[in-house]
Amino acid sequence: MDVTATEYNSFYQFLATLDCYLGDDGQMIGEVQRFAANARREIAAFVTKETRAQIAVPADFIRMLYVMKGTVAVQINDVEKELNAGGLIIVNGATQLSYCGDLETEVIAFYFKSSYFTESLLGQFFEEPLLYRFFVEALSNEFASIPRFLVYDFAEETDVHFYALLLLKQVVKMAYFNNKVTKSAFVLLIVEISQGKPERLIAKDRFISNGQLTEELLAYIDARLEQVTLEEVAQKFHFHPNYLSSLLKEKTGQSFTEIVLLRRIERCKSYLEQTDLTIQTIVERLGYKDKAFFYKRFKQIEGITPRQYRKMREEEK
Repeated sequence: MDVTATEYNSFYQFLATLDCYLGDDGQMIGEVQRFAANARREIAAFVTKETRAQIAVPADFIRMLYVMKGTVAVQINDVEKELNAGGLIIVNGATQLSYCGDLETEVIAFYFKSSYFTESLLGQFFEEPLLYRFFVEALSNEFASIPRFLVYDFAEETDVHFYALLLLKQVVKMAYFNNKVTKSAFVLLIVEISQGKPERLIAKDRFISNGQLTEELLAYIDARLEQVTLEEVAQKFHFHPNYLSSLLKEKTGQSFTEIVLLRRIERCKSYLEQTDLTIQTIVERLGYKDKAFFYKRFKQIEGITPRQYRKMREEEK
């Protein structure tokens, strides 16, 4: 989607009429306290501009920070980052976040209560694994005290800018109350962030939850089993291939190659039991050009050849 200069100008003209601008730390804290106290409000958005003040973004909420104009110095717990226009940060409730800009800087701060993230809403970006996992874990009591964050640089990707403004417009237009249009704008922004090039993610916390990440990795391998590669999975989950390989070995006791082989053997057994496909066809379908190699590994693990396995299962039936 390409957004024209005219559309941007109309956005800014509308934003100028909104009552969402803050000038200092005290105003931010006061607005967030009012947001927290109002049970009907699940999402809020504020913009700071024309200030050199250090702005704290109060914790205990999932928050998203987006730099509309200028440059800001951001403090994320003990991590310091300088972000230009297009910089975007997502943090959980345990993360300390503050920033400081100049008189040319404009920054949006979005706040989300846990109740905002219904199963229906999360399900709309289930196929965006990094961000889906981030929000699910941010809502979990198990990880509530562990600081989590993602930092992006979308300086050259204007669609993220457009969707951030769209969400701001809808949140403030609806007087900060939740509605379907606001949630749709949020989902559009999340999907656009997720679809950005991998190098747009410039920093993240080092925490990795054992169970859910491993399950998601294995589910993705299963879904792409016939042609999956380590490099593909690493890119999808934003890891270096060497790191991902070590991670899988640590969590499963098996290397990436072993995981793929064992799961292909299990799928081969299903084909042998449930279809009349030739063994050559099955082996090719599983992604192997070398039939002899797969035969050898199958026999090493199962103790019999694929042909013997099919015959055995037929006799059992």
